[in-house]
Amino acid sequence: MSIVDTKQRMVIFGECMVELRSTQRESSVSTRDENTDNNLMAKSFAGDTYNTAVYLKRCLPSSSISYLTAIGADFLSDELLFKMGEHEINTDLVFRSSSRNLGLYMIRNDNEGERTFAYWRNQSAATQTLNIMKGTEFACDWFYLSGISIAILDDEQRATLFELISSLKAKGSKIAFDPNYRARLWSSQEDAKYWTGKAYAEADLAFPGADDHLMLFGHTNADEIFSYLADKQIEEIVMKNGAVGVHILRQQEQCIVPVERVEQVVDTTAAGDAFNGGYMAARLAGRKPVESASYGAKVAATVITYPGAIISGDAFTNHIPSL
Repeated sequence: MSIVDTKQRMVIFGECMVELRSTQRESSVSTRDENTDNNLMAKSFAGDTYNTAVYLKRCLPSSSISYLTAIGADFLSDELLFKMGEHEINTDLVFRSSSRNLGLYMIRNDNEGERTFAYWRNQSAATQTLNIMKGTEFACDWFYLSGISIAILDDEQRATLFELISSLKAKGSKIAFDPNYRARLWSSQEDAKYWTGKAYAEADLAFPGADDHLMLFGHTNADEIFSYLADKQIEEIVMKNGAVGVHILRQQEQCIVPVERVEQVVDTTAAGDAFNGGYMAARLAGRKPVESASYGAKVAATVITYPGAIISGDAFTNHIPSL
């Protein structure tokens, strides 16, 4: 696989939501006055593939990143469009719904930075993206999606999505996929397995996660995951396996790249998304897979030392050099 052109256009598909998080980390159980500042919330915008788009662009400013989604016609959607402009994400494939608004989620972190979420997204505009964009055609060098991108759609739109992917591949596009399994978004585990398998079968670059495969397929180690993917004809597999490291399988060669050690984890939100963005940015810049994995791990390690999915630009550039 050749990824050595910073000018290639990447289209990233999914949902960006309003993110609400506490301005002060809450301890496990304590008595608090409901009128204290502990109940103040900070607002931002995030979503798995959107996070990847932002971090990819930050790592490789010369890259061309378009985000494919649907948003509402409300003031929050207007704010999101403005924020995308600040991040230099192309909005030519952001569609508007007159009847639906942005999804929303609230995040809570424990003392180790692990998070729990509450979501309000079932009726979001993004769940209708393929219907709203009907008839729209575009070309790109890379098309990136996740399991969440697929899960939020109904079956008819999922079929339309894979028709789009087939059309893009026929034009020479490469496909990148992260399964990012979230059980609550699927009607059944079998449904999730079916559509995840279809996406893997189209992928040129895949980012399986050990936790995702354990929950969805019952795979307990890298060998089982690589065995499952063996007949998918994926050129490059980058498996994220927590503290164990990143397993890379490419052209029958396998290696493990250690992850960055972090002394104090603040918020693990977007860790995998940030890794994917850093990895793809490095590959677009011509780096080898091992070097790209190390770079992606550094991006992820930086992101989890700050609260929220998208950390400030200054905090990012203070730790991560552009490629």
